[in-house]
Amino acid sequence: MTDRDLLRALRERRSRPRLVAPAPGPGELAELLAVAAGAPDHGRLRPWRFVVVDESARGPLGEAFAAAHAERAPEATPEQLEHSRTKPLRAPLVVVVVASPVAHAKVPQWEQHASAAAVAHGLVLAAAVAGFGAIWRTGWYGDAPKVRAHLGLTAEETVTAWVYLGTPAGPAPAPRPEVPLPVTYLR
Repeated sequence: MTDRDLLRALRERRSRPRLVAPAPGPGELAELLAVAAGAPDHGRLRPWRFVVVDESARGPLGEAFAAAHAERAPEATPEQLEHSRTKPLRAPLVVVVVASPVAHAKVPQWEQHASAAAVAHGLVLAAAVAGFGAIWRTGWYGDAPKVRAHLGLTAEETVTAWVYLGTPAGPAPAPRPEVPLPVTYLR
């Protein structure tokens, strides 16, 4: 792949909400995570970590989602709880990017959270270049006590991204419309 090919691949990357097996294997995933770990990181603090939710762990995570939903909305119907339960099943592999800030005199927490977001973006980009589909999902589940406990988060940690990985299924998303970028040049 030439540099131009790489730039085109990055420019044309799209979120792929429909993902099926195969997902990246252990070696491929290790490479994708290593690429993502190259994100900007002031002070080399690595103020983030990955929680890999493989095929066998998706069901228990779904149960934690459903339990959190029931706790948050006691009036939720069985269908609504089932919808929450199946969210982690929408891809064969989920990587949770967790912001894990550390106390530091020169690197504020906002910057450490930005580093975690850059890691998540790097993972999505690396997956696309490697030929996999990915989508960065968010939502309230990462703030729910039952889900936080299931993931083993500390009080200081937050879920930055649920990165769903697999092989793209269905039609490719439409290209982004050509619009002027919001750029200001200071001269």
